Amino acid sequence: MEDQPGISARIERARQVEKVLYWVGWLVAAVGVAGMAVFTGFWVAGDLDAEQGVTLVLGTTLATVLSGVTAYGAGVNIGLGAERLRLAAGAAGHQPASSGMTSTAKELGGTPRSGEM
Repeated sequence: MEDQPGISARIERARQVEKVLYWVGWLVAAVGVAGMAVFTGFWVAGDLDAEQGVTLVLGTTLATVLSGVTAYGAGVNIGLGAERLRLAAGAAGHQPASSGMTSTAKELGGTPRSGEM
């Protein structure tokens, strides 16, 4: 296993990437909802016929939902990987310095980090 600073750096980087992917997931969903509203407005205003309106609204919905869920799920996966690395490092005798424990780790029976109860 790597040295403690290397493990800690990987865990902290994974936590940063996890947060970014959460935000990307929510941002994509928000853009999708805005796009749906715009296309629905065009449809209601008569600028699009029924087939175009349904295709655009459903296409936008499906594309953004799948993209947002993928980004959000990737963030969850990275967070779980960081938590597994922290637990493996702790079992190997290393105590990486990381900020806070995820709620998933608490549910899995992880031990609180310093200053957390």
